[in-house]
Amino acid sequence: MKKTVEPRFDETFYSETLENGLKLIIWHKPLFTSTSCIFATPYGALDHRQKLEDGTIIEDPSGIAHFLEHKMFESEHGDVMNDFSEMGANVNAYTSYTETCYTFSTSQQDISKPLNLLLDFVQELNISDESVEKEKGIIIQELAMYQQMPDSRLFFETFKALFNQHPLKEDIGGTPESVSATTKDQLLTCHKRNYHPSKMVLAVVTPVDPQIILDIVKTNQSAKTFEPVQSIARAEINESIETADNHHVINMDVSNTKVSLAYKLKPVIKSDLQRTEEEWAVRCLLESHFTSLNPDYQKWLDEEIINDYFFYEVDFGKDYAVLMFMNETEDAQGFKTFIETQLNELRQKTISLQLLSQLKKRYAGQAMRIFNSSEDIAASIIRGVFGKVDTFTLIHLIESLTQEKISDTFEQLDFSHSSLIEIRPNTKN
Repeated sequence: MKKTVEPRFDETFYSETLENGLKLIIWHKPLFTSTSCIFATPYGALDHRQKLEDGTIIEDPSGIAHFLEHKMFESEHGDVMNDFSEMGANVNAYTSYTETCYTFSTSQQDISKPLNLLLDFVQELNISDESVEKEKGIIIQELAMYQQMPDSRLFFETFKALFNQHPLKEDIGGTPESVSATTKDQLLTCHKRNYHPSKMVLAVVTPVDPQIILDIVKTNQSAKTFEPVQSIARAEINESIETADNHHVINMDVSNTKVSLAYKLKPVIKSDLQRTEEEWAVRCLLESHFTSLNPDYQKWLDEEIINDYFFYEVDFGKDYAVLMFMNETEDAQGFKTFIETQLNELRQKTISLQLLSQLKKRYAGQAMRIFNSSEDIAASIIRGVFGKVDTFTLIHLIESLTQEKISDTFEQLDFSHSSLIEIRPNTKN
């Protein structure tokens, strides 16, 4: 195993790639009393169109990654969750736009049983046509539930308005139509293609001797045979910079009108490090202006231009970039004018050295706090491997940000393409 020591943070982790390609990272925390594991594949909601190394394009129904996550917990003898509970372990799973993760945590010192179970149930899919059909109804009900939740609906409708072809325009779970169209054979093929050990990462944060963990994993994997699979990547998307819908109004059972103003920006087609640096440069400037760090913020609250619901989101992905502002207001157009005025003002401003230093300390402190939680460390490992920017690199990146970098990055942003979404109260008869 390769041992890495980060003396500044007094953190030590070990890494090894097994013969079958599985990447194992063990973060040793000898003073912790619990262990957290995440077994993950870089296969998420954005990956339902994939390109094989021979050029073949495979298109599965949207939401299939989420559907597959649901079916992974099915076993020949019952529910895998019950098996983990009997071992004193808490198990969970989640699908994001870019990955699917299966995780457990336990305070037991002997983690061989839950670790073996994690590896076994994720690497073997046992499903029937009947169970797939039954699951469709469950997932469709789940989608309908989120559609009735105003905050979730606001996010969903925002992405739907921004994008024409990009899979971000659809819910992580897909649509009722795509879920209904998913077949058992598609799920099995999808699992074989994306859950091969050479594509996956196992992160273990534990007080247990790392060599013991390595031996458990090696023994488990050596007893299995996996057919070779082609290299695979997300298929390229021909997405224009134009938005799909500039303004959209939805009526729901809400007390106050919720508004989302989102800007579709030109993607940062650079390295993962450069893209992350530019995202954090934008975050710093927005944080300095659209929070209580700005003396005008309280005035905006007093004048009811914004309220306590107000927040913003920045997301620079590999093939997209989005900036969103959320608020509760009956004057959506007025809110849009306010935001655009502030963004134009920001182009003329330079963040002060004092404020930049304050933000650097805040962000670095937030990043360092993950070292106190086994679950957070495990999640950061996965993000670091799949996103190619680990926590240590991120902290250094934040601490290296300059006034010039922040100003230059923001000045290059084009705010010409936006969507305004309103969720208004139902009209009373």
